[in-house]
Amino acid sequence: MNENRMIQLHPLTFLEDKQGVLIGRFGTDTFAVFPEDGAALVRKLQEGMGVAEAHSWYQDTYHDEVDMDDFLQTLRDLTFICDVEEKETKAQKVSGQWLGKLAFSPLGWLIYGAIITCALWLLYQYPQIRPGRQSILFSEYAMVIFLGMTIGQIPGILFHEMMHMLAGRRLGIPSELSIGRRMYFLVFTSSMPGIWGFPKRKRVLPFLVGMFGDILWYSLLVIVASAIWIHTGEKTIIAAYCMGLAFTTLLRFIWQFYFHLQTDIYYLMITMLGCVNLQEATRSYLKNIWYGLIRKKNKMVDMSKYTERDHQVARWYSFFYATGWMMMTGMMLYMIPVAIQLLTNIYLSIFTGEDMKFWDSVVFLSITGVQYGIVFYLYLKERRNKREIRNLSMEQRG
Repeated sequence: MNENRMIQLHPLTFLEDKQGVLIGRFGTDTFAVFPEDGAALVRKLQEGMGVAEAHSWYQDTYHDEVDMDDFLQTLRDLTFICDVEEKETKAQKVSGQWLGKLAFSPLGWLIYGAIITCALWLLYQYPQIRPGRQSILFSEYAMVIFLGMTIGQIPGILFHEMMHMLAGRRLGIPSELSIGRRMYFLVFTSSMPGIWGFPKRKRVLPFLVGMFGDILWYSLLVIVASAIWIHTGEKTIIAAYCMGLAFTTLLRFIWQFYFHLQTDIYYLMITMLGCVNLQEATRSYLKNIWYGLIRKKNKMVDMSKYTERDHQVARWYSFFYATGWMMMTGMMLYMIPVAIQLLTNIYLSIFTGEDMKFWDSVVFLSITGVQYGIVFYLYLKERRNKREIRNLSMEQRG
């Protein structure tokens, strides 16, 4: 190779891994595991060594041959190489990084600690303000409860995702906050592109800080409810509303322990355990146990498509997976008395209540019926699509 042309690489991150060196393009989720010699060659190219010179260096160092054209094509496929039109990009400080550093500075942690300590003292001193499942029924009107709980949770969810975003910005990651929807619900989501390029210990805070944000939000709601109650000497609807929101915040915190879902704790676990797709591997592992019990081995999933580490961890992670389902079931059972009381109030309002309560209950039942109707329709549509795909596949094999 006589041509000693220069190539320009985007800012890259290098992370030692059990299987080699994990190289990623900074600020993106594009990563690949390279052998140590391949990673060393990438470093030389990043340092400004020409292609021919890097090729000669590799031969002299490892006494082996490398197809540089094929190697460079791999780097292009990974978008590691800048296009001709692209300007040179340097790792720059992300806008808002100072805010992320301030949010998790010693002063910030001191303020957070003071807020949580104050809330704990109030909960101990005034047992009547402790949020419970009955706190959700803060109003005698069903639609007020529905709208209050639905809209009131948005700031708390936003705060949770903002904590993720700030923790990412603190590391220099161009983390973003976006608005989306799940079915017909408005949701906030945060993204931290490039987080996997950092050492494991640096990923812990960005992954878990959302849960800490829930604790902080819960504490703030408790403080507001307490201040109103102490000032007025009674449980006003605003204080009751804050207690209801505090309880739903607690439910969101517990949600993170539903191990069968991809929660914040799940991402922390795959980080610390070095897994890639633990969730799906665990499902497949449990399916295979079931198919083995009912003697339908022809339906067993091929576990070789998962990494060896995922396969190993899935064997004992299945207990966490089952625990998540049990926790969710237990929480649903725990909330049944609240649902029964709400439905009882609606029944009494329809048949014996005043006009305002009557129409409130009618509107609530109508909206709820439409919601579950849409869910049921989507469920049937999904089953029909799967059946059509299965029938088409059988016809093609036939």
